[in-house]
Formats: sequence, C-alpha cells, structure tokens
Amino acid sequence: MITDKEVEDRVEMWNWNMNIFEIYDEIRDEGDDTIEKLLGHAYQVFNEDSSIADLAYHLDADISEVKGLYGKVLASV
Repeated sequence: MITDKEVEDRVEMWNWNMNIFEIYDEIRDEGDDTIEKLLGHAYQVFNEDSSIADLAYHLDADISEVKGLYGKVLASV
C-alpha cells in the first residue's frame, strides 16, 4: 500500500514534466488503490486537468472522492 507521502512525492516528480502517456506507462501496472490515489492527487495538484480525468476513466479508476462526487470524474467534453 502506498503512503500519502509517497503519493505526494511521486506526483510532484511528474510536476508537468511528464506527458499523459508517460504517466500512463508509469502507473498502468500498479494496483487499483495506488492508481486511484496517484491520479486523485494529481487531479487536485494539476488543477482538475481533463487529461488526468481521462486517464482515470481509461484505467477505470474512481477519483470522484476528490470532488465529493458520486461515480467517476469525467473530463469535460
């Protein structure tokens, strides 16, 4: 299980230096819980960036708790 500090450090490492495809390559083999934590944190840090929401949707990661929503967070169309 990944700690909150590890999540923060990993997302900070991305810090807009990685494109969404590189982020996908880095996390695709992680467990569901880890993916949800990483993408949920990234979604907040990167100002609700739609590409993070798209990636979460693609990986079937529920990051809705970030905004207190029910269901998946979807990128705006």
